[in-house]
Amino acid sequence: MNNPSGIVIIGGGASATLLAHALRRTQGRDCLIVDPSPRFALGAAYGTRCIGHLLNVPASGMSGLAEAPDHFVRWLHRQIDPGIAPGAFIPRALYGLYIEQLLQESGATLLRDEVVSCRMSRTAAGSGGYRLRLGSGREIDASTVVLALGHFPPAPIPGLSAGILADPRYVNDVWREGARISGPDEPLVLIGSGLTAIDMVMKARLEGHRGTICLLSRHARLPEAHRPEAHRPKAQRPEAHRSEPLPDVPVIDMAGGDARLGVCVRQFHDAIRSGVPWRAAVDSLRSVSNSLWQGFSAAERARFDRHLRRRWDIARHRIAPQIASFLHNEQQAGTLELHAGRVTGITADQAGLTVTAIHNGRQSVLRAGRVLNCTGPDLRYDRVGSPLLDDLFSSGLARPGHNGMGLDTDETGRLTARPTGKGDRSGSALYTLGPARLGTMFESIAIPEIRQQAYDLAAELAARLRTASSRL
Repeated sequence: MNNPSGIVIIGGGASATLLAHALRRTQGRDCLIVDPSPRFALGAAYGTRCIGHLLNVPASGMSGLAEAPDHFVRWLHRQIDPGIAPGAFIPRALYGLYIEQLLQESGATLLRDEVVSCRMSRTAAGSGGYRLRLGSGREIDASTVVLALGHFPPAPIPGLSAGILADPRYVNDVWREGARISGPDEPLVLIGSGLTAIDMVMKARLEGHRGTICLLSRHARLPEAHRPEAHRPKAQRPEAHRSEPLPDVPVIDMAGGDARLGVCVRQFHDAIRSGVPWRAAVDSLRSVSNSLWQGFSAAERARFDRHLRRRWDIARHRIAPQIASFLHNEQQAGTLELHAGRVTGITADQAGLTVTAIHNGRQSVLRAGRVLNCTGPDLRYDRVGSPLLDDLFSSGLARPGHNGMGLDTDETGRLTARPTGKGDRSGSALYTLGPARLGTMFESIAIPEIRQQAYDLAAELAARLRTASSRL
């Protein structure tokens, strides 16, 4: 297939859209986007049609353009309602319309197909490049390839039998098109208590579900909420929603020269004790968290993952105050329950499913008409079963990142090849952005990080193509 631009983006969600828009906007470059999904730009997060699925960040933080932080708010005022406050938490379906418009503006060529393999090719476009094989059997030549893969479905709950995995009352991928998550009155057990579980609670209730919903997770804790004042700004400016102003500098001293995990934790706690509100302290680290993470040793990263990751995620990935209020009311009414435990098994009979769990040595049993896996996307790229990723790993063009999460990359997002002894691959033109960069980065799944990655990567790719052209 002819590909004049030479740039192919694999994946057609928000990450791909922001990169395509940045390529066109800042570099005047075209690209080809390949994705098998029925709708480009959206992915699971922004393809939802549930009005109860709100952004977890105020509108002022959701611009798709790194150099124009108020772009989304201006779009809302122009397209929807000039009275929408920058601190409002907007339905994700509405944000999806914004992303779709950005994709249209990018002028990218769209191809609905799946890339199943990527191999180096000295006969491809330019002085070298890649040959992509598609699920349809066609092939595409590319000088530069960017993986914008988004999120993969959750890993199945460990230890479940083949019969349970095939039972329609157990839903492993709640975002799968056509997945039935509830009947009108049947009790639901949701495995997980994070953002995916909250989305499913909202979806079930808005679809008329009236039964009890139980959230089962190891710690039985919901994400924290943004302050209620956050959606009632005092002035109509992008950062006006912050009722707790950020400290002038991050609460962890990057200039001190000692960025060990224990030192960082102590400085964070010292800031809280000194009166810095915890939300402001957490948010102040956004600009330095990737640098801190990359400075930690492998042992420190493992210790953070083991002891602090869950607590950090609860505080960092907060929910809209109105969603928190809804969940609180459900708990008060006894229709939403939180149970602590690790799933040890699920069995089935004609009446429903039985979930057994253990917590602190004590076993509990929960009955459900339906069980939903809400543990969140599987970030272990070494096990997700993607034909493309498996091909890249086997050929040595890519390798998994930290603990198998995402992909190993350099600071530009270029994939780190596995040493194979088959020649120098330092000139690789395989890149990635978004969740795949969690292999080396701490923050890489939210729009503010992805839009910056897209902006920087667009400049990197354009410079690379200019250099290649000058050699011809």
